[in-house]
Amino acid sequence: MLARFFTPAEIAALSARIDPSRPSGLDYYPLPAPGERFPVNDPDLAPRLTPRPADDAAFLHGLLEGLARIEAEGYRRLAALGADPLCAVRSTGGGAKNPAFSAIRARMLGVPLRPALSQDAAVGTALLALGLVGEGRAPS
Repeated sequence: MLARFFTPAEIAALSARIDPSRPSGLDYYPLPAPGERFPVNDPDLAPRLTPRPADDAAFLHGLLEGLARIEAEGYRRLAALGADPLCAVRSTGGGAKNPAFSAIRARMLGVPLRPALSQDAAVGTALLALGLVGEGRAPS
């Protein structure tokens, strides 16, 4: 979604201008096209990307909050379906390397973001399969 508006270098530069502790005041639902499956099953749900501020850093701030808001709603939906309550998040990838986005996610999720144990996504799946995570057994 972000690549539709910014290059990786622009995202890094603009993110440095964001104060992640303060809400942007924007209420975006960043989708690449109409339609959402989770956390809202609505094939006609339209992206919400307006109003667009003149300042690109403010626009990026709103987009990052919108992404974090969707993630938070996803975790709330999973909890409503019986999943264990969220107590922390570990993640990898480009977003995890962005300090502003990580701080926004932590604020929106209400839990700490911790460094990933590995950059390989298969490690988390293996830990789940071995029964080493879940029900309070997540590695610290």
